[in-house]
Amino acid sequence: MASVQARSFDEPDEVAEFGPGRSEYVMIGDATVVRSILEPGWSWDAHIQPMTDGLTSCPLHHLEYVISGRIRYEMDDGSSVEAGPGTYLDIPPGHRASVPGNEAAVLLDWGE
Repeated sequence: MASVQARSFDEPDEVAEFGPGRSEYVMIGDATVVRSILEPGWSWDAHIQPMTDGLTSCPLHHLEYVISGRIRYEMDDGSSVEAGPGTYLDIPPGHRASVPGNEAAVLLDWGE
C-alpha cells in the first residue's frame, strides 16, 4: 500500500536564481512542482533570454497558477494575456513573460 508523501517549498530540491527572480523545485517521484517568485521589473527578455542560445521566446509548455501579484505573457503570434491571483493558465511554447506593477508575482508551475 502506498503512503502519502509531503514536501515543503521551505526545503526545495533545487533553486534557480535569475535576476530579480527565483524558482524553487519540489519533487516527489517523477512529479515536479515549481514555485517562482518574480520581482517587479522581471522579464523573460532581460533575465532568461540572455542565458539561452539565441532563443527569442520560451520553448516550454507550462501549466501555471497565480498565487499573488500579476504576470503578463506575450505570444509569438502577437496575442497577450495578463493574469492575477486565482488564475490558472495553460501557456503553450512561444511566449515571453514579464511582471507588471510593483508587486512580486508568485506562481506555481507544472511544466510538461
